[in-house]
Amino acid sequence: MSKSVEFVAKKRRSIVTFSFVICLVAVAAIGGYYQVMKRQKMQSEVKIPTTELEKLIAKDLDIGYPETPTEVMKLWGRLNQCIYNSKTDDEQFKALVLQIRKMYSTDLLEQNPEEQHIQKFSEEVEQFKDDKKKIVSYNAETGSAVQYKTINNRECAYLKISYFMNTGKSSYAKTFQDFILVKQNDRWKILGFKQGQQEEASKEEATGSEE
Repeated sequence: MSKSVEFVAKKRRSIVTFSFVICLVAVAAIGGYYQVMKRQKMQSEVKIPTTELEKLIAKDLDIGYPETPTEVMKLWGRLNQCIYNSKTDDEQFKALVLQIRKMYSTDLLEQNPEEQHIQKFSEEVEQFKDDKKKIVSYNAETGSAVQYKTINNRECAYLKISYFMNTGKSSYAKTFQDFILVKQNDRWKILGFKQGQQEEASKEEATGSEE
């Protein structure tokens, strides 16, 4: 009789152990399923930049910084065209300005504290939009038009960027900016710039000058 009881007890223990193992496997399987689903949900929620605004904000300049003065100016043109033409919220606007600041030399950054820079830039853009202006296109000088000089043992590059702007329903203008770039840690950074002359332009010139 005792052997029969012992046999039943062993059998019950085996069943309990088996059930426990099954429960562990089930819990592990459910946990793994939810981890996979969570990962897939996170991946689906990562938005791939599609608009020019999103692409410029997402651009990693620490990795993909422009290699030449002309390429720096082309990116400058893209950023400014986006900033002046696009509707942005405060966060997006700040992100774009911070991208521009990554192109500034140490000297220029010191002259333009971040908060002051953002505030001043915001006021300029607001006035630009109030005046119903729009940057239609831009061009940066290339090749032999770019002048290189060594000043105080620093490599510098001089070049212009031109903007074609729509200043009214059928009015267009061409504006120039003169830039000095300096080689800093093997990257061309903007040392300074100034507004050049402005002249009238035709619609054909403005729309035909896009890159």
